[in-house]
Amino acid sequence: MAFLTHTKANRRAWIPLALMALTGAGCMLFSGDKHELPLAFPHRAHVGVLQCADCHPGAADSDEPGMPSPQQCALCHNDLDANKPPEKHAATLFEGTTLKATRAVRLSGELIFSHQKHAGAESNCGACHTGIETSERIGAEMHSSMRRCMDCHAERTVANDCATCHREIRQDVKPEDHFHNWQLTHGKVVRAATGGRAMMEASTTNCALCHSESTCVSCHMDVPPPSHNNFWRLHGHGVAAQMDRQNCAACHKPDSCERCHENMEPQSHTGMFGAPKDTHCLSCHFPLKSNSCAVCHKNTQSHTMATPMPSWHNPGMNCRQCHGVTQSLPHVDNGSTCTMCHK
Repeated sequence: MAFLTHTKANRRAWIPLALMALTGAGCMLFSGDKHELPLAFPHRAHVGVLQCADCHPGAADSDEPGMPSPQQCALCHNDLDANKPPEKHAATLFEGTTLKATRAVRLSGELIFSHQKHAGAESNCGACHTGIETSERIGAEMHSSMRRCMDCHAERTVANDCATCHREIRQDVKPEDHFHNWQLTHGKVVRAATGGRAMMEASTTNCALCHSESTCVSCHMDVPPPSHNNFWRLHGHGVAAQMDRQNCAACHKPDSCERCHENMEPQSHTGMFGAPKDTHCLSCHFPLKSNSCAVCHKNTQSHTMATPMPSWHNPGMNCRQCHGVTQSLPHVDNGSTCTMCHK
């Protein structure tokens, strides 16, 4: 027992250390490579003073726009930084001769893109690099969005086929995330993208790039969700329909509910349901088309076996003088003649 107590104490002592280690690991995981973080560089202070080609020498005549070098910055900043502390010098933006933001703005190797071709077609850099004149940081947001590219191509009658800009992505090839459990999880992605409409239009979560609305409708009409099992049919769907009727309407029309419920009684509708008065019917089925039992009970065989009248009863007696007053009825008294069933 002493050994166990000592072991537990050691474990408790290690808990804070483990948490510290996990916290540190979490910081490294979420901070990522420092090159991926936005770099504090104010384009705002440079646009209008310099031409874009002064810092990006390949912008007009190369597939790559080119990035500034320490020597280029030094032409102005040797004087501008003379009285600044070292951490404020332009040289801190570089690792050796490489701008620290290079990775943050580097396009994926999957993309086919020539800066020269686009610079020649559009003289205003801000047309693609929206907000560059007020920007204070360099990050991935400096890229033009996919939606902006597609709109621009449409305006200039450039083909918007995948092959225009992509090396591997095709409409007839599934994206990497469209395997494994995609059929089970794609709904969450669609709902999240629909909630963030800008993300939906500007990224690869835009289903409309490959799918039309009819694709979703035809599939969902034929393939029920995994939750739609027999338990769902018998017990669960009513609660869900009350909470989110709009979601059901994606596949089901009101008449589909009516057709089913007209032919199938709820699970609670067992023998003697609602006894002794059985006025439960009126809570849902009102107004009734008629007062006949057949309104609800179209093929109830038990009614052909109604309790016969005792031998000392005769049809002229007032049944309701006793039944339903001093003795409860096992069914609804709809005013019909009792001898219709009780012979």
